[in-house]
Amino acid sequence: MMADTLATIPPMVIGGSIITTVSFILHIIGFSTTYWYKIGDVVHMGLWKSCIQLNGVEVCKNFADAPERDAQLAAAGVMESLALVAFVAALVCAFLKMFVLKEKGIMFVVTGLLNFIAGGLALIGTVVFATISSGGITLDSSNFHYSFGLCIVGGIGGIFTGIVFMLAWRWVRS
Repeated sequence: MMADTLATIPPMVIGGSIITTVSFILHIIGFSTTYWYKIGDVVHMGLWKSCIQLNGVEVCKNFADAPERDAQLAAAGVMESLALVAFVAALVCAFLKMFVLKEKGIMFVVTGLLNFIAGGLALIGTVVFATISSGGITLDSSNFHYSFGLCIVGGIGGIFTGIVFMLAWRWVRS
């Protein structure tokens, strides 16, 4: 029975859903880890907290606990949070398209747009983070680390999947 169901789903929808899922997972890992920026083996930071090695012990501080928070860092966190919500919505719509609303062509468009939004917001969030400057100090681009890269890859995946769903919509319409 499951094979019959999968046989009726266009291959581009299955492929797009797989890419959306992978992009979402990569984005979650990058979003939640503290390795967006790393200085040697001593300091690393993410969107939500920074950690420092003191005498072999790692001490982390949440940015929310700071008396003042950098506006660009907050903006990057907001963009990445919105991207996460858009990825979840895109996944829900992709699975609705595959299993519930099979005949609704508009679901291609909705899922594609949600993927574009998720990818775009993730990439904008990384650009905002990369351009953080405070007191004349800017981040050295050679110190960006894997969490930062995973959000970039997830964002690119979101945009690519948006294209796949739009092409699937055009292909099915023809």
